[in-house]
Amino acid sequence: MTIKALESAIVARLQAKLGAAVRHVYTAAEVAQVEERSQVVPSVAVIYNGMTPTQEVGHGMVQEVALQFLAVVTTRNARQSGTQEGAREDAAELVDAVLEALLGFRPLPNCGPLKLEQAPGAGFTDAGFAYYPLAFEIRRSYRGTP
Repeated sequence: MTIKALESAIVARLQAKLGAAVRHVYTAAEVAQVEERSQVVPSVAVIYNGMTPTQEVGHGMVQEVALQFLAVVTTRNARQSGTQEGAREDAAELVDAVLEALLGFRPLPNCGPLKLEQAPGAGFTDAGFAYYPLAFEIRRSYRGTP
């Protein structure tokens, strides 16, 4: 199981569950290549956000890690761009749909279900884009070789 395989499984789940509610589900590599004004919205970007060691057995031979992925909901609405109310309204249902699609989802065998974690706050740009990051953790154990 690789991080890319986990990312791909999460992207596929969001595509299947969100359907026409989003115009695109980006991988981290895709979103890194797109200029902000060229983004297709509404969209979700799945981004690997690091790992944290949790439990270990046998002096580190077996290690459980928590891998974190962000699902960043992106909307754009020029209406009320000073307050971002239009983009906020557009994002509300999509945030709920992402939560429903990913909570408890097991992307691959041999790993736990996705669990919601603390995430950074929403971000807004002068161009009318709104970014709502949702953080999900998945735990998996690795075994070292002697």
